[in-house]
Amino acid sequence: MRAEIRRALLAVRGGSTALRGALRRPWGRPSGAALRFMILVGLVAALFVATLVAGLDKDALLNAAGGNGLFAPAAAVIGSALLVAALVPRTLLALAGGALFGTVLGAVYVLVGVTTGAALAFCVGRLLGRSFVSTRLRGRVAVVEAAVARRGVWAVVVCRLIPIVPFALSNYAFGTTSVRPRQMITGTMLGALPATVAYAALGSATMQGDWLGAKVAGGCVLALGACGVIGTYFVWRRRPRAAA
Repeated sequence: MRAEIRRALLAVRGGSTALRGALRRPWGRPSGAALRFMILVGLVAALFVATLVAGLDKDALLNAAGGNGLFAPAAAVIGSALLVAALVPRTLLALAGGALFGTVLGAVYVLVGVTTGAALAFCVGRLLGRSFVSTRLRGRVAVVEAAVARRGVWAVVVCRLIPIVPFALSNYAFGTTSVRPRQMITGTMLGALPATVAYAALGSATMQGDWLGAKVAGGCVLALGACGVIGTYFVWRRRPRAAA
């Protein structure tokens, strides 16, 4: 009888210890994945604040790139990559690129730069956020993430064409999904191409005083925005839904 009582007490003590551990675990020291995710969030927030404080505009970018002479194309590509990773809007970069190099070369340099910057931000998001996010996908969020991974390149293209999705932030966000790097790069180049060309043409026409060209380019920019809004509606209508 005493042995049975002792075993029962040990079982109760072991159960209570396990229960205390289970209750304490969520409130204890964060895991490595959670710590890396917090670093990612802090990094993005710091870059956002720094971009707002810096107050970059087209004239500042023109002054920074205009004095590099033969190295201006390389400066445009590298600068676009770093600035996109720092959450500077790509439309501003395309305007400056078109003003400096013309429509075609400006669009090419900026597109290569922003794609490189997007890949850099994607790698940071993958390194710091993927392991944390992958273990916490539930319900509708899990369904959406699975749909994004299944469509791959086209999911990235659609995201780039939707005006309400911030380009720079989505680069880090895609890193936390199961989209592959190759799909991210290809989708970014395809999806960013129309707006990059339109804004580069607008910057070039404005710099040259070609007001007719500026009106045409501005009309293209507005048309792309309208198409993006319509596309957003259809994407919302066809969004994946969690099973009941």
